[in-house]
Amino acid sequence: MSGMDAVVDVSNVCWANDIAPGPKSPRLGRLRILTDAWRGLYGAQTRMELVVDRSLRYKIPPGERHEFDRMCRTGELVEVPYADPVMLSMAGERDLKVISRDKFIDLRRRHAWIEGAAERFYRWRVESGGLRFVPSGIVPVSGHVVSQAEEDKELTRDGLKDRKDVLNFAWKCVSRCALSQLWPDRILLWPVVDRETGAPVCPDRNCRRPLVKVGARKSARQIVVARRDDGTEIVRFPLEAGDCVEIGRGALSHGINLDGLGDQHRQAVAAVSRHHLLLELDDRLVLSARDVGSSHGTEVQRWTGQALGDPRRLAAGEEVRLNSPDRLVLAGAVVVRMSGRRHSPDVEYPESGDAGGASTAFADPKQ
Repeated sequence: MSGMDAVVDVSNVCWANDIAPGPKSPRLGRLRILTDAWRGLYGAQTRMELVVDRSLRYKIPPGERHEFDRMCRTGELVEVPYADPVMLSMAGERDLKVISRDKFIDLRRRHAWIEGAAERFYRWRVESGGLRFVPSGIVPVSGHVVSQAEEDKELTRDGLKDRKDVLNFAWKCVSRCALSQLWPDRILLWPVVDRETGAPVCPDRNCRRPLVKVGARKSARQIVVARRDDGTEIVRFPLEAGDCVEIGRGALSHGINLDGLGDQHRQAVAAVSRHHLLLELDDRLVLSARDVGSSHGTEVQRWTGQALGDPRRLAAGEEVRLNSPDRLVLAGAVVVRMSGRRHSPDVEYPESGDAGGASTAFADPKQ
């Protein structure tokens, strides 16, 4: 295997009008120009894995679909529902270069190797003599920025992106599902939008019943609870200005019961106390946290500008105000952070600031 074998972001290349100017549509000819240029530099036998989003099939001109289908049949193109995670898995497992203009921000947590291998990521530059390949500019980013990218994808997937008629209101489920029993007045999670009807439905996978609107939602920040060992998210939920919520491992009347969110996380949250942490968001969207007397404690880690500082255990009942991008660790096993996502139906707040400012962000900059 050549040291310059690569995986190519086919959709990214086919949409690149600078490679071969023309109508605003993806063209397979641009892919051929790029692969020829790469092999011209590194040898005709250089292996290039070509991974493409399935959606490109329906966007290329009709005259190119026969060629697209032929390349898929012969295995020249690897057609998948979503190319980015497949490309990164292939690159990570086989030590391939990556050719794309994407910075893969939303996948940095899942593929943590990216930031330590910036030299393996290339983009193209059009020059008078043809295509030149240069570093794509992968640099470390904070968990706050990663969260924003992740959540943009999530809101799009759940049908919530730009749905102010859903995001600006609180909702309740009137069925007898687990979430309606836990939160009878209003569910604390974001709704899911039914793809066929466009209506907001219960986020409980076993329910998906239509929700009932129960009033306007105030400006909110999204709170993320994740496992410390591998960063897997357990739950995320909006916390509204002027509201508070308790996080623990018991049936909480206005809180998040980590023990009730699935068997796959039960072992990870086992050391969290039944009543562990109280979070409160004030009218300026400043987040405060208080350990309410947990058995195994809560630690706060402050962001120093370059990395997270040493953890400091909170005393029982101690309250702290959180800057961007600090984090809390519950019982050494569960991370609580404020994500990059904010929802302000009336007022826009700055993205960051100290705990005395108009806004804070609370994120995990890299686990």
